[in-house]
Amino acid sequence: MLRSRRSLFDAAGWVTLTFLATQVLRLVSNVILAWLLAPALLGTMLLINTLRTGGELLTDVGVGQSIVNDPRGNDPVFYNTAWTIQIVRGLLLFVVALLLTVPIARGYDNPELLYLLPAVAPIFILTGVTSPSRFILQKRFEVRKLALFDLGAAVFGAAAQIALAYFMPTIWALVLGLLIGAAVPAAASFFLIEWRSHRLRWDKEAVASILHFGKWIFLASLIYFLAMNFDRLYFADAISLALLGIYGIARTFSETAMLLFQRMGSLLIFPKIAASAQRGYDLQQVIRPMRLAALVVVAIGLAGGIALADQFIYLVYDERYHAAGFFLSVLLVGSWFGILASMADAMMMGVGKPSGVAFSNVAKLAVIVIALPLVLTRYGMNAALAVFVVSEAGRYAVLAWRKRGVGLSFLRQDAAMTLLFFLLVILFREASMLAGLTGGLEAWVSQARMSHG
Repeated sequence: MLRSRRSLFDAAGWVTLTFLATQVLRLVSNVILAWLLAPALLGTMLLINTLRTGGELLTDVGVGQSIVNDPRGNDPVFYNTAWTIQIVRGLLLFVVALLLTVPIARGYDNPELLYLLPAVAPIFILTGVTSPSRFILQKRFEVRKLALFDLGAAVFGAAAQIALAYFMPTIWALVLGLLIGAAVPAAASFFLIEWRSHRLRWDKEAVASILHFGKWIFLASLIYFLAMNFDRLYFADAISLALLGIYGIARTFSETAMLLFQRMGSLLIFPKIAASAQRGYDLQQVIRPMRLAALVVVAIGLAGGIALADQFIYLVYDERYHAAGFFLSVLLVGSWFGILASMADAMMMGVGKPSGVAFSNVAKLAVIVIALPLVLTRYGMNAALAVFVVSEAGRYAVLAWRKRGVGLSFLRQDAAMTLLFFLLVILFREASMLAGLTGGLEAWVSQARMSHG
């Protein structure tokens, strides 16, 4: 038992450390690329990456998850069948991307997409032929090897894009960097396991098992993609590409805290609750003190980040990107509710109630789809950012309501921590003004009145 627990914490440590290193690398490369490239180029690539991610998520049939979940996942017949399905899916996505190039370019009134989308389309083939070894390592719980591989791939991809952007400061640096950053890890993935074990297979029983399991993954991926990316797809048509690139920078920074808690929730909270025999009130009492301590730390750190967010942007980016400062301050407020929701996600999964997670994402998507176009057209970009705060709060509210049904309500704790969080934001902002670092609350008010639409 002790060895098993130590193994779990070691695995969580490796994943956490490599995740943090990857996020730091991501943010640093984002800053460097912003210095080397124009905002419109980053906006164009943000749209392309969103469309690519959409294609992958909207056709996700759970190939990797099936390998991890199925008892036959280690069987070469099973994982080679899964790999074959993945290759077929990649080829189909490549063809569909070519067929949709003209409609997408016309829909966004962007002639550049007529040649950029076909240039990026081979990414689907590269990800399709990538070895299923990553999922096999995950099933075998060889977390250290997998985490280091992912970190190495991230380092290589970032270095490739930065080098290309330095010598070729055009959109092609980002396109070629994306392709090279996918091709090399795809080739290297075959050496994570015995490379000679790879074969094209089509076992009917394995196909049926993968597709049966995958239908639920498809539904979850569809809702998740729309909830997380509707703003990027809508903004690409509603605002300039330069402003989209600026917004993308703010989104990158604001998502980091939520991504970390999603990772920690899936690695620690979810399996801990799932393995516990306690439920309802007894489980709530065990979780309450640990959850309280975590939220106090988050409230302090996130409030400090909000207070200094605009000055951070002014420090590391040139004046072309300074609007991202206020964007980031507002989006980080939404991150507070996103973190509360992420913790609730893991709890609902742990007690075997994933439907609450789906419903919460539907609520978030509904708020964004309905409110974002109305607010943006009437009040401008700065006011539209508040929609994302409301959408995360709505997502959390649905989960809080669903948790009450399983005896895991933390409404009083969350209300107290949310009040503390906002008080700390005001306190830290005023303290930073007295220290001469920021302009205080009135600076936010003046920024909010400015329209960037």
